Amino acid sequence: MGWILGVLIFLLVVDAILLTLLVLIQQGKGGGLATDIQGVAQASQLLGVRHAADFAEKATWTLFGVLIGLTLLIHAVHSSMRGGDIPTTRTAGMVESQPLPSPPPAKPQ
Repeated sequence: MGWILGVLIFLLVVDAILLTLLVLIQQGKGGGLATDIQGVAQASQLLGVRHAADFAEKATWTLFGVLIGLTLLIHAVHSSMRGGDIPTTRTAGMVESQPLPSPPPAKPQ
């Protein structure tokens, strides 16, 4: 079951990279990086400027939805591997195993 978690995390990283690149490519109010990248310029000529913007926006929302879905799926797989919703305490181990040492007795002066 550990390999499933690895595959899901790999897909999450790929999705995050694609989402980041897609957001950077889109043309914003100030022009964006879309004017500097040759592939986007060719896509704009083939599809028309408006169709390319619609596709980029739909792809952005789709990748965002996949990112959220993968995150929730990874959480579900990880918690099922851990044994469900059993709360675990995080301590150094000394608290449960040994009592605190008592202070040494005070010497009379």
